[in-house]
Amino acid sequence: MSAELAERIAAAVQAHPGVAGLHAGQYGVVASYLPGRRVDGVRIAADGSAIELAVVVTFGQPIPAVAQQLRTTVRELAGDVRVDVMIVDLEQPQPNLEDSR
Repeated sequence: MSAELAERIAAAVQAHPGVAGLHAGQYGVVASYLPGRRVDGVRIAADGSAIELAVVVTFGQPIPAVAQQLRTTVRELAGDVRVDVMIVDLEQPQPNLEDSR
């Protein structure tokens, strides 16, 4: 597993407009362990055949569509691998304080 790949996947997933963030899962096991740090929410199988994501989705987003879009995004970075997307939570969208002025 490449540290660079885990970080690139994390950045691409977090850039999705329907994703509020990454999460390490209920027991903190969905993570890539790198020298001196870890990337929560992305776990790549030792043989590179599968990638697991644990994401927090913004409430109101179509969950099946977001999951499929994330699978496509990850496959563009990692190749033809199995991508399991676990939605661990929903988060209310934050109001834009600039709009309320």
